[in-house]
Amino acid sequence: MKGQILIISTLISLALSISNLFGQEKKERKKTTELSINEAIDKGILEARISGATDPSIFKDVVDRDGVHYGKCMAIILRSNIDTLVLLRIESGTELIPFDTTFQTMIVTKSVKFPLYPNSRYITRFYAMCGQLHHAPPYVKSLYHIGDLVDSSIVKLAQYFDKHYIQNMIGQHALWAYTDEADFNELKKYGADSLTIELTKNILKNIEIQTKLTDTNENVQVNESNNLISLNSYIVYSASGLLIILSISILILLIIRKKT
Repeated sequence: MKGQILIISTLISLALSISNLFGQEKKERKKTTELSINEAIDKGILEARISGATDPSIFKDVVDRDGVHYGKCMAIILRSNIDTLVLLRIESGTELIPFDTTFQTMIVTKSVKFPLYPNSRYITRFYAMCGQLHHAPPYVKSLYHIGDLVDSSIVKLAQYFDKHYIQNMIGQHALWAYTDEADFNELKKYGADSLTIELTKNILKNIEIQTKLTDTNENVQVNESNNLISLNSYIVYSASGLLIILSISILILLIIRKKT
C-alpha cells in the first residue's frame, strides 16, 4: 500500500514539474520581443551582414547566366549581442541598398521574421527581386544595407508576390515593367515569351499598375504601323503597275511609228 502511495506521489510530482516547465516556456514565448531589424541594429542588439546568396566561384549558373536575382537570392548573417531571444522583422517591399552602386538595388518580396538566439550566430537566406534591370546581380561578395519601404506601387507588387507565392521570373518581369519601364522586347532578352508575358500583364492589371506592358495604346500603335505598311505596299505596287503599262504603251507607239 505504501509503495502504491509512493508511486502515485512520484507521478503527481512529475506531472506538476512537466506542467510548470511548459508553463514557463509559454511565459518565455510571450515575453519574446519583436523588432524591425533596423531598430535592432540601431540599438546595438545585433550585427548583421547582408549579401547576395550565390557564389559564382562554386556554382556555374547555366539557366540564369546573368546571375540569380529573384527567389532566395539574398543571404544574411546574424550575430546576437544579447542574452535573450529576439524576433527580427523585415517587411515585403523593403529596399536593400548595395554599398557598391554597380550592383542592383533589391526589393524584399516576402515578409520574414528571423529568430535571433541569445549570444549566437547563424546564416539564412530570404526572398527578394531586382529593382534595377541593367545593374549587376548580387552575389556573396556584394554587400547591402537595409533601407526603408519603397514607393507604394513597388510595395503593392511585393505584397502581391508575398500573398500569392510568386517568387519567379514572371514576378520579376512585372517588377521590371514598373521600375525600368521594360517592354516585351526588353523582357524577351530575360526569358519572356508570349505566354509568360500575359501572366506578367495579369499581375500588373490585378493591382492596377500602369506600365508600357499594360498600355492599351501599344496595340493601337502596332495596328497603325501595320496599316501604314499596307498603304506603302499598295502605293509601291500601284506605281509599279502604272510604270509597266506606260512602258508597254511607249513600246507599242515605237512599233507603230516604225511601220509607218
